[in-house]
Amino acid sequence: MRPVALVLSTVHRPDDTRIRERLIRTLSRDFTVDYASREPGPSDPSALAWVPLRGGRVGRWLRALVVVTTRRWDVLVLHDPETIPIGLVARAWRRRPVVFDVHEDIPATALTRPWVPGLLRRPLASLSRWVLRLAERFLTISLAEPGYSRLFTREHPVFPNYPDTSTYPSPVTDARREVVHVGDVTMVRGLDVAVEACAMAGVPLRLVGPVADETRMALSELARSLGAEAAFDGARPNPESIHIAAGAAVAIVPWKDLPNYRDSLPTKLFEYLALGLPVVASDLPGMRRAGVEELAVVLVAPGDPAALAAGIAKALDDDLRSVAAADVGMVRERYRWPEYEVRGFYLGLVGRTGTPDPSSGASSPEPLA
Repeated sequence: MRPVALVLSTVHRPDDTRIRERLIRTLSRDFTVDYASREPGPSDPSALAWVPLRGGRVGRWLRALVVVTTRRWDVLVLHDPETIPIGLVARAWRRRPVVFDVHEDIPATALTRPWVPGLLRRPLASLSRWVLRLAERFLTISLAEPGYSRLFTREHPVFPNYPDTSTYPSPVTDARREVVHVGDVTMVRGLDVAVEACAMAGVPLRLVGPVADETRMALSELARSLGAEAAFDGARPNPESIHIAAGAAVAIVPWKDLPNYRDSLPTKLFEYLALGLPVVASDLPGMRRAGVEELAVVLVAPGDPAALAAGIAKALDDDLRSVAAADVGMVRERYRWPEYEVRGFYLGLVGRTGTPDPSSGASSPEPLA
């Protein structure tokens, strides 16, 4: 009988790319996967059994606690820091492995949450550090980036958040003359800067991802005042987002210089490059450590609309687009989701002595610099 993996998130969108498109599709090769998430549930319900977590944030948390204490599972996988207490209860109650998969620099993110009052942000960041150390004592930790290791006292496996490019289209030769951004549409990600930059460059901007009503209104008003074109496609499943992005001329990662972005590596950058798109990205330490300046990437000063506009103009040049297209094979081979390693890791947790067939998973990606 196949072991059961219960994947749980009370906060992330059900179609979160790392959770749904990478981890769950990988686990489904060897496990029966139950996926507990908020409504409306994943857009693609294949290879999993969805467990709805209804209600507001507190209600979802309580329902998640009931789910992990009443359902059968062999390994529990958590993705939100607020579910760590649930994991601790589950670990003590069931005596089975519980994995906390770290997607972000949680203490740094606490410093920029708009819904957290300013005076409470530093105490929340300190609390986050303490909770992570507690998780390290009793749970199994996996990391999406090597830089997150500084949050812990011991070494933990790193499964880089690289794309699974098995369904990616070939580079488009007749791209739309537009700039694309895929992911959450927020001001802290620099989308207000992007609107200004695209107005300066005279290029339409397409935003593919979830956006709050107030953010959409603010960006739309900014675009109107500058005479810019900004199209909002809304939240889309990752495969659909990828196909939309594939037809654009340039992709952007306009992150601002904030604690939770400064040392991080944007997943979308490698998705764009694997599509053959030139990318304009904020010049932050995390980007440079990844060596992206060797690829079809133009690094610009973060938070500077004029610099971003100049970078977009450079990326529109046919020469850089040719480099991006020529690098697609190398990018897809070097920066790919480490499926084989992930499968081996989870099989080991449930005591399966066999290892998956390497031919059915991805080869080891090159580590980040």
